[in-house]
Amino acid sequence: MKNIIILLALAAIFPDPDYESAVLYLTGASSLEDLDESTLQHYRDLSLRPLDINGAGRSRLQASGLFNAFQLASIMDWRERSGDILSYVELGLIDGFSPEYAEALRPFTCLVSNASPGAPRKLRLHHDLMLRGAIKENDGHAYAAGVKYKASFGETAEINWASRTTYSNPSIGVGTVSGAYYGRRWLGKVVLGHFNARFGQGLALWSGFSMSHYSSVSSFRRNGTGFTPTGSFNPDHCGVAADINLGRWGIGAAYSFSGKLPMASVSWCGRSMSAGVTASTKGVSADFKLGLKNTGVFGEFAWNGEAAAVAGVIWTPVYGSKYGLLLSWAKGVPEVVSGAGLKGLDAVAAVSNKQIRMMVKYAPELALGPLSIVPSLRLAAKKTDAWRFEGRGELKLSLGAWALNSRLDVVRCKSLSWLANSEAGYSTERFRLWLRGTLFCVDEWVDRIYVYERDAPGNFNVPAYYGRGWSTSLTGAWKPSRKHSVYFRISYVEYPWVTDNKPLKTEVKLQYNLSL
Repeated sequence: MKNIIILLALAAIFPDPDYESAVLYLTGASSLEDLDESTLQHYRDLSLRPLDINGAGRSRLQASGLFNAFQLASIMDWRERSGDILSYVELGLIDGFSPEYAEALRPFTCLVSNASPGAPRKLRLHHDLMLRGAIKENDGHAYAAGVKYKASFGETAEINWASRTTYSNPSIGVGTVSGAYYGRRWLGKVVLGHFNARFGQGLALWSGFSMSHYSSVSSFRRNGTGFTPTGSFNPDHCGVAADINLGRWGIGAAYSFSGKLPMASVSWCGRSMSAGVTASTKGVSADFKLGLKNTGVFGEFAWNGEAAAVAGVIWTPVYGSKYGLLLSWAKGVPEVVSGAGLKGLDAVAAVSNKQIRMMVKYAPELALGPLSIVPSLRLAAKKTDAWRFEGRGELKLSLGAWALNSRLDVVRCKSLSWLANSEAGYSTERFRLWLRGTLFCVDEWVDRIYVYERDAPGNFNVPAYYGRGWSTSLTGAWKPSRKHSVYFRISYVEYPWVTDNKPLKTEVKLQYNLSL
């Protein structure tokens, strides 16, 4: 058992190569550029300290955002009847899960077992510390620094603290402070300090970013996490929150001193249906989820100064195939979204009286002996005032510890823009190094191209490329021992082919992580 725990810890510090694809699968996003800082940060935090599915209570499992109401009920029922879940193969056989979903959970969870139902579980105190600093030369020097600390006592309690400076704001404050205690019976959790509130489909209460691009069928339906502690640098609420479990019923309440906002929720979860009501001084909503054979139906209706509603259905006729339809009304704008997800293929189309959006992505996985090949083609179109057409082709090759990735973006809106990059990487258990080079030609700001950049854990790096120039970056990680990890990034951007003397930018980042 000790060796298993050590191997899990090593995998958490240096996430496996499927980390990015797992994030996309669980969030339903078609690319990492569709996600925001808080979402990527949440999954990176989970990869650094995986959730123990066997040791966490219902409220802790829900707070992770990895499971819907039916999956939560299935896990709790399975643990009560059969004891701990011993493998991801076993997890994939539980009602509400699939082998593909279970595999996607690997980078963010662990299965520490005591074997028999109800066996006492040893609780371990863990400490995670992150220190980072950065310097940027862009027509003058600028500095930034950050610190994050998390102490967790198994899956029973946690304390978070985070504070940072930015290039534009060099002053440092108290930052984010959050603590939580998780119960295993009637008490769900108690949260003090900064917290998130995410309920239903996000019409009334949803802290932070709420993805509305619907880039795949899986993104149509959201999993609310309720009231949860946060270590985000940009929290929405600060106060006190708590919830209790009364059989199939759940009751929660919170008060945010920062916004003088009281909040409350009541939910019910059965074997094939869940429903809930949430309310605050800003609005009220009611949501439901219904699970039928091969079909999921969901919706939410809200009043937040004006009416809003969303309702959808996802049909899974066979394993690996999904079809969805979504109807929404928000801020007086009706919208219809439809989509299909097949093996390696995602297609979505959305129509409203404000805009039209379409996206198709095809990414089959191929293997030639030890060589893994993943080609990808993404086409998108969007019309508001004018049409914007996007095309993206990617090719990923991996052979043992070596990898080579290439990408080409072409955008046509106000003018024709393009971006091409290629990166080579080498990854082992203790050392990783990635070298990337990029060329870009983007003459209009409306044609800007967003690109996800590799960085140290907890850093959100999706720059918008604009102008004519080139860039290069060197990103690396070194893990001298199980407790210590060092990350660095050096990047350089220059604009030699523009006439407005746009200044070059050089940036150096260094980060240290301690895990005890």
